Amino acid sequence: MFRNFTPPGWLALVIAFAMPAPASGEWRTKKINDLTYVPLADFAASFAMTKGNRRKGDRELAYAGESHRLAVKTGTREVIVDGVRHWLSYPIVTNGGLPLVSLADINATLGPAMSPASVRQIKPVKTVVFDPGHGGHDRGGRSPYGDEKDYTLDVVKRARMILEAKDVKVVQSRLSDFFVELSERPKMIKNYDSPVFVSVHFNSAGWKPSANGIEVYALPPAGLPTTGKAPDPILDRRKDKGNAIEPASFVFANTMQHTLLGKMERSFDRGVKRARYLVLRYSEVPSILIEGGFVTNPEEAKEIHSPQWREEFAAAIADGILAYMALANEQRLPQRAWDHGRPPTDEFVWEE
Repeated sequence: MFRNFTPPGWLALVIAFAMPAPASGEWRTKKINDLTYVPLADFAASFAMTKGNRRKGDRELAYAGESHRLAVKTGTREVIVDGVRHWLSYPIVTNGGLPLVSLADINATLGPAMSPASVRQIKPVKTVVFDPGHGGHDRGGRSPYGDEKDYTLDVVKRARMILEAKDVKVVQSRLSDFFVELSERPKMIKNYDSPVFVSVHFNSAGWKPSANGIEVYALPPAGLPTTGKAPDPILDRRKDKGNAIEPASFVFANTMQHTLLGKMERSFDRGVKRARYLVLRYSEVPSILIEGGFVTNPEEAKEIHSPQWREEFAAAIADGILAYMALANEQRLPQRAWDHGRPPTDEFVWEE
C-alpha cells in the first residue's frame, strides 16, 4: 500500500516494518523537534480503521475497523490499542489541527501490537525460565499479610505445575527463599534450549494505597525513553543485550497483558509498559516482567494473600505463555482481552 501525498511542509519517507497491508508503504511525515511524525489517520487507514464518533473530551480520538480499535488522547503518551492500555515513547501531538504519532511509536508499539505475527525476531520457544522476584534478605513489597518474595515464589511454582502438565520445560532462577543477584538471573537462559524469560513481581506504592492493577513490562528500544520518564539523552542511548530481541519481548508483553486481563476480569488495566530493569537489559531472549497487583492496596493485598487467587493468577500467566508459544511455534495469533469477554479498556488514567 503506497501513499504518495506530499503536501507542503511534508517529507516523503519509505519505511519497512513487517505488517500485512502497509508492509512497505510511503508515509507522509513531518519533523517536529527532531522527531519524525506520521498523521494518525494515515496509520489508522493502514489497518483499515476510520475515525469514529467523538469520545469524552476534545482531545480524545478514536479509530475503529472490523479487526482493530485505537483510542488516543492528544498531548499524552497513553493509548488504548485493541482494548488494552499501552504507553508510547512520545506524546500524540497536533500540528495545524492534525493529530500525529511518532514514527518510532508506529514501529515499536502500534504496529507490533496490531500485527504481532509480523515481528521477525519471534522464534520458536522450547523452555520457560521463571524468575520469582526478590528472595532471601530481599523481601520485596510487604502487605499486612505477607511478603512479596513469598507470593512470587508461590505463583511461579503453581504456574510451573500447569505448564509442565502440558509438557512444557520449565526452570526457575530460585526454588526456595534465597536471594539471587539480579545480573545472574537472566544468565541462566544460556543453559537451556530456545527459552523465554518471565520475571514475576507484585507492585508496591505505600504513598498511594489506592494504586491497583496489573502491568507488564518489556525493554524499550535503544534510543527511546522508558514509560513515565522524559527522554534521557544518555540512558536512552545505552545499548543493552536485550535490545536485539526487544520487538519479540514487546509482543510477549502485549500477549501476556491481554491474557492476564482477559482471565483476571476484575483487575485494572495499567498497561503494557517499558522499563530498563536489569533482568530485562541483560537477557538475550524474549523477556518480560509482570507486576501482578499491589501488596499496598488493601483489597488487592487480601486477594494476593489468597491461595485461590494465586492459583487463578498462575493459571493466567501460564495461559499467556502458552499463547505466546502458539504464536512463536505455530504462527497462531493470540487472543485479545475482549476475546475472553472482558470489556475493552476505555478510560484514560493520567497525563504525563
